[in-house]
Amino acid sequence: MRVRQLGVAFMVGVVMTVTACANSDPVPDGTAPAVDGSAEPTTPAPTATDDAGTAAPDPAAGPRFPECEPAEGKTVTPLDDVVIEAQEIPEVRTDDVEIDGQTVPGVVVEGAVIPERVAERGCIVEYEAPGGCLPAMEISGAYIPDYTIPERVLPAVTLPDGTVLEEVVLPARTVDEVVVEGVSVDEVCQVEEDAAGSYVSAVYRSAIYRSAGYQEAAYQDPVYRDPVYLEGGTLPGVSVPGVSAPGLSVSGEDVPGAALEGYRLEGTDDVEVSAKDDAVFYSSEGDVLFGNDEDTIRPEAEAALAAVVADIAERGEPVKVRVEGHTDDVGTEEHNLDLSQRRADAVAAWLVEEGGLDAAIITTAGLGYAYPRADNATDEGRAQNRRVVITVDLG
Repeated sequence: MRVRQLGVAFMVGVVMTVTACANSDPVPDGTAPAVDGSAEPTTPAPTATDDAGTAAPDPAAGPRFPECEPAEGKTVTPLDDVVIEAQEIPEVRTDDVEIDGQTVPGVVVEGAVIPERVAERGCIVEYEAPGGCLPAMEISGAYIPDYTIPERVLPAVTLPDGTVLEEVVLPARTVDEVVVEGVSVDEVCQVEEDAAGSYVSAVYRSAIYRSAGYQEAAYQDPVYRDPVYLEGGTLPGVSVPGVSAPGLSVSGEDVPGAALEGYRLEGTDDVEVSAKDDAVFYSSEGDVLFGNDEDTIRPEAEAALAAVVADIAERGEPVKVRVEGHTDDVGTEEHNLDLSQRRADAVAAWLVEEGGLDAAIITTAGLGYAYPRADNATDEGRAQNRRVVITVDLG
């Protein structure tokens, strides 16, 4: 998508239009980035153009910002491009002149085109995250292509008396491309603190900011050849207007910081509750709900699930419910994906059969050990990673 703003290029009467359209490394398969930071724009080689004056794409290059390609596991918000339309520089032509019975040919300064420039602002990406976590975020890079005001030449002229008026070259003016690096911030999840109490540790995801980028304007000076007065006639002067190409910029972009606070659900020993926007997250350790490597809910765990159902009822009518199973990283990926799915299905079945929730609004996902919330290198961390998270969307 493009949005256009109008302006005028100085001296040549060319219409300028600005259009708003729509870790830093590419992230395959919707996986969240793992790099945080920001970078200033850099100015790294002229771009090929087609016959219409439009920058010609490199078919082998692929998308400039692969992270902006739609894919499962992420939500992409495109940022509008900024466009300056191609500028046509008109030719300058003079008529033939008769001097002392001889014809002095007129001169022609060829016209030229400054190709269209499209500044790509990229996108903002929010990666899928499990309940109780703030998602990883990424702002892609931005790019402004190089451009050139072409060289123009006022040709030499030979007069009847043998005098030569030398050619005048208006040199090309080239402005380098501008590359703005992208930035990202990792997913963060709540981690249960050792100290007893009704509150669960709050987590904060830092804000990120991608720098603005600016490409300078360029100007090609005008030139004027004075008239020549001879006894047999006058050679008129020639004026070649200067050319002004406007600068182009992309704005800075930011994703604000976010916080997620939680507390222990009343009447339970281990169910943590947190909320963000219209979503409520309930998280319970798998060791409380299930026996070791099992998918049958312990009878003593049903009171915690009943408390979850009661809390949902107090908040309103749920629109969607998602039950996620998570494991530690002990065992094979295949086994953990299967175990986490069976446990998610078991909790979903309980919510329907015992809790009275509508099965039509419930989905399940077994995520294995893909989304740890603590360090799997310790017994405590692995225990926290073995969990079931119920996410309720209240719409």
